Amino acid sequence: MGIAKETLSDYKELYEKANKLVEEESRGDPPTDPFRSHYQARDELKDLKKQLDDQIVSIRASEDDGGSDELCYKSMLAFICRDLGRIHVYTEELSEGESLLKRCIELTDPVRQCAEGIIPYLGAINELSLVFATRQEYRKAADMLIKAEKNYEEFKASGIVALAITDLFSPPDEGETASGPAELEKLYTLCCFYLAQMYGHLGEPDKSASCCHRTLRRQLQYKSYDAIDFALNTATLSQFYIGEERFKEARHHLAAATLVMAEYEISMLTPEMSEQQRQDTTETFKHRYADVARCWAKYGLYLLQTSKSRLLKDDDDDDEEAQKLDKAAQHLRLTEDDFRFPDLDLTACESRISCDYCLIFDDAKLVFHFVNEWLDIAKDYYKAETEATEYSKIMQDYAEAYEHIAFFEENPENQAKMQKRRAKYLEDLIDLLDPIFYMKICRECWYGAGTAHAAVLDVRLDIIREKPTPSPDEIKKVNQSCMKAIKHFESYVKSYLAAPNSEEWRSSMDVEEQRTMLYAHFHIGRIYYKLISAHPLQQLEHLNSCHTYYKRFIAGCELYKEAAVPLHGEVGVVREMLELLPLKMNTVKARLS
Repeated sequence: MGIAKETLSDYKELYEKANKLVEEESRGDPPTDPFRSHYQARDELKDLKKQLDDQIVSIRASEDDGGSDELCYKSMLAFICRDLGRIHVYTEELSEGESLLKRCIELTDPVRQCAEGIIPYLGAINELSLVFATRQEYRKAADMLIKAEKNYEEFKASGIVALAITDLFSPPDEGETASGPAELEKLYTLCCFYLAQMYGHLGEPDKSASCCHRTLRRQLQYKSYDAIDFALNTATLSQFYIGEERFKEARHHLAAATLVMAEYEISMLTPEMSEQQRQDTTETFKHRYADVARCWAKYGLYLLQTSKSRLLKDDDDDDEEAQKLDKAAQHLRLTEDDFRFPDLDLTACESRISCDYCLIFDDAKLVFHFVNEWLDIAKDYYKAETEATEYSKIMQDYAEAYEHIAFFEENPENQAKMQKRRAKYLEDLIDLLDPIFYMKICRECWYGAGTAHAAVLDVRLDIIREKPTPSPDEIKKVNQSCMKAIKHFESYVKSYLAAPNSEEWRSSMDVEEQRTMLYAHFHIGRIYYKLISAHPLQQLEHLNSCHTYYKRFIAGCELYKEAAVPLHGEVGVVREMLELLPLKMNTVKARLS
């Protein structure tokens, strides 16, 4: 029989009115009545829902088989239930929203592989998964989304053209282009995004990352993305791959973020923009490009760090290495689509930096310069005057780059120069920041600067050991390195004391802080022992300070047993030193008397 055009037109008018209220007029709702437009849209849709319910009852009451008319009415009702459910969820009426979304699924489940059923079915599942997520029922939400994904794939394989509600309102003979296929793809992209969130909550990061990538790839494929958001999300995903040492995938994602930003920059300013809009757009671009630059820097820093760790590994790490190889083999079995963007040509951007581990200084030097280039870009945006915290992190990244490159440098003199540059970045930050407001960063800088000067000290000690008689200038440099290292480590230690003149540590320290505190005591004791002094009284003071810090180190290890677990080697050395130091001090005292 067919539904009259006039009836469909009336339905369409009501639906479009409600849609306009939600999509446009709600933006102007006052803070005192934030759901005003949504409530009005809800009332319009409830009226339409009642009309559709009445029509379905009427068709079923008649002796004639409703056929395609009943399917069309049910499909439209399902769309309305989905949209009503979404509004109720938005207005924080979760119970009513959940009920309407389930009604939509009940209506469409028997016809979910039909043109009229697939879109409201997928849409309702997407919305319902969010309701479950608010109750922390992540497994239930994920299972629903996986089922939706399977149905999407089966529907696509059938070759049927999906119909959106606007297609149902417009009779086929009007010749309008169906909007269903585009809406279906958008819904599945959203399904992938929600599934990524659920996997994240369930502690399945690999699956979450895979769904994130699929979301981003589909946004590119269907050109349904904001360039800035896409670049940030892609760069953020790269950080997961970096942590997994999947540098090829990380590089690919960062290259995609960079290319999309570069393309956006060309067309982001339009003639019709006001001066303020142009300034705002430019500011946002610079801000987010600086963020992508920092992600590139992290890529290079982690590549250097893991390269160093691999070269330092001993035979005891064979089991861990075997596990990593197994995981790498699993990743090799993935198809290109699992982590690549086939629609983008990223060859030029990817060729700028390697994704292979560094083995020699020349490899590391290329990565080091690459890191510095991106940090320079980030530093141009993040200024100390306006963004002190972010500026500090960038300066710490510069320091870390020098720490890593010093490892690969074979010339001891150059190693010392690199460690001094590292210390300089951190000391400049210490001078810049007030510890009252930036205590965490200051602690990191104190400890980092202490280890940098300790590394310089070790180089200088190696140099004078090779000489029968070191010059006064060489001894002076050794002692300068010692005192600088001690100064920074002692600043670090003092920041964790319960009171200024107390030896008691703060009770709020976590295990990692306790462990670093123990290391700081070990370093101070060790460095005091390295100080070179011609005067016995001064030498005795240094030995006494060494003895004091070593005693505190052992006492700390006994008090904080969990923190001390990885320090068994240091504990053994210190115990021996505590037996030898009194003998050495007695010898010096004898010289004094």
